[in-house]
Amino acid sequence: MKEHLTIFDENYRKIGEKERNQVHVDGDWHETFHCWFWKEDLIYLQRRSMEKQDFPGKYDITAAGHLATDETIANGVREIEEELGLSLTFEQLTFMGIFEDVIELDEFLDREFAHTYCYLYQGEPIHFDDQEVMDVVAVQRNELRSLTEGCMCTIEGCSLMTNHLVEITQADLVPHRQTYWQNIFESLTRMDALNR
Repeated sequence: MKEHLTIFDENYRKIGEKERNQVHVDGDWHETFHCWFWKEDLIYLQRRSMEKQDFPGKYDITAAGHLATDETIANGVREIEEELGLSLTFEQLTFMGIFEDVIELDEFLDREFAHTYCYLYQGEPIHFDDQEVMDVVAVQRNELRSLTEGCMCTIEGCSLMTNHLVEITQADLVPHRQTYWQNIFESLTRMDALNR
């Protein structure tokens, strides 16, 4: 059965429903759930499975997914369990904001109103779904920020799967716009202040 998404205009007014694949062809605005894991100076990147249709092998949001027409924002927490095998409640997450996240390629236009949350990661065991995730990598938040801003060419992260260091370049990241990254880093800086 094909997944349908609610679509919106650029002012976040609902205008209808559409099949998910067509949404990315037509560039319709739609809702997603994003959850960033963080701890102190670290942020955790998911490495997408090579089986994924979009951006295989690229580093991305710790856990994320589309919200189908019959789902609420709280249903988005299922993505964490599906991708990382970690069962969290919606109440364990902290709201960061609804951020516009646009990725534009030749035949692909993804325009999201991303309901974005963070989770203060405590080192719980993560069990990847091989169809979804290859690895989760911990990186220094300030280094990732420098990488996304073009101030660094390469950063190192520590694989949670192998405990080995991995090198990450900007080309290894899913190509989120700089405004999205800024929203994430600024929000996590505020979270730092609240958790001191």
